[in-house]
Amino acid sequence: MNLKKYNFKYIVEEKQQGILRVFDSKEIPFKIERVFTVVNASSGSKRGQHAHKKCLQLLCCISGEVELVCDNGIKKTIISLTPKNEAILVPSGIWAEQNYLINNSVLLVLCDQPYDESDYIRDYENFLKWKGIKK
Repeated sequence: MNLKKYNFKYIVEEKQQGILRVFDSKEIPFKIERVFTVVNASSGSKRGQHAHKKCLQLLCCISGEVELVCDNGIKKTIISLTPKNEAILVPSGIWAEQNYLINNSVLLVLCDQPYDESDYIRDYENFLKWKGIKK
């Protein structure tokens, strides 16, 4: 499915009781054009549910736990994202959904494209047609 994992440095700070995530620009696989976060998502929330025609997205959970479901129209891959594990590069042409497993989870998303509504495929049946899997 061509998902790539990136291991960004994290430091568990015992005194501050937190985790410091470090994103060095030399480690990002593209020039960042857009950054957004999904904050304070409730356990059981589902987000995403779309694919991009061009945009690459690097997804990293910075608080809580998020289940990332990626689907190329033939195969699904499920990856658990937490503040202590890797970020996942989701290439264009992949249907992606995020299931928030813990209250107040936070997802950081880095993109190689500015926002463009025409880049989104928001209907799964249209996604399969766009991929040439279904007529």
